Amino acid sequence: CMPTLSLSFIFNLTGIELSSVSDYNFIILPLTPPMCDSTEAAGGATTRPHIYFCRSPNMEDFTCWWHPLSNLTDGEEVTHILTYSKEKEAKLECPDYVTGGPNSCHFDSSHTSVWTVYCLTVTAITTHRNYTSQQHCLDVVEIVQMETPVNLTHNLTDVGGDEMGHNALISWTYPVPAHVQYGWITLVYELQYRRITEPDNWKVKYPLREPQVELLGLPVDDYVVRVRCRAQHSKLWSDWSATLLMSIPPRQSAGKLLVLILVTGVGVVALLVITFSIVLQSKRIKEYFLPPIPKPRIIGIDPLLLKKGNLDEINRHFSNFHSYRPPSYCEEGWDHVSADDLRGKKSRLN
Repeated sequence: CMPTLSLSFIFNLTGIELSSVSDYNFIILPLTPPMCDSTEAAGGATTRPHIYFCRSPNMEDFTCWWHPLSNLTDGEEVTHILTYSKEKEAKLECPDYVTGGPNSCHFDSSHTSVWTVYCLTVTAITTHRNYTSQQHCLDVVEIVQMETPVNLTHNLTDVGGDEMGHNALISWTYPVPAHVQYGWITLVYELQYRRITEPDNWKVKYPLREPQVELLGLPVDDYVVRVRCRAQHSKLWSDWSATLLMSIPPRQSAGKLLVLILVTGVGVVALLVITFSIVLQSKRIKEYFLPPIPKPRIIGIDPLLLKKGNLDEINRHFSNFHSYRPPSYCEEGWDHVSADDLRGKKSRLN
């Protein structure tokens, strides 16, 4: 389109000061409307291709996407070609139209240079004419967009803490460690958290250099936590991570804690007393549950009588049995031998 002429532009050409316009009586004729292509005026920026987004996940390769030509008639065929140049070098065509999907151009590591300005344009070629997008210039360092953090977890570091509230350690991981292991990229994290009942009251922790942060003094409630990251020299943030639901439990009061300690102590003492009682009375308990086997005995006979060994008394008791016969005893004969007799017998033997 032709530019619209302003009054200040006309007066500057004629040498008339704008402040003195009120001193003159004249008629301002309407300016001729700007001449524009009717098709472009009706369709706006969508009547030609438009590079709308470029992204590098690791500063080693990158991809650009564009909106295709949209003002085509039925059956009209169109071909899109992306060309680029680095610094003041000659223009080259896109090396890969497939990897990034439809309407995209992928630059692998052999076609990617950092700290170098790329200027890209997309041309839509039809049977009637060509439509070229506006030039899109970029530096790979500025279009780095990292992957979304994963494995968001929490750990309450002082359950039952002081009156200021609980502390919670939030941690996460980066899904592709290879992107940051060589030191090309330094990650910066942003963490947001809020109460479930306050959907628009996000609290922010930024910037964070490590994949963890401790939230101090959280009141008892349920919370939602999320995190994202970006490269230090890039303005493009990753998508937000999956939200983490975190519940801060109420802490026990001092009275309840004291009662719990007392009950536990009494229970331990009672258990010890019962244990010692069982140990001391183990013999009686054993006799109660395992009584001794009675020894064989003869009815009507006192065991003490047998121990004393009085045979007459024993025979008298056993005589009540019809089949019992008392043993017969005979007196032993004794020979009186003098010492002279022994000496005489010894001499005869010799």
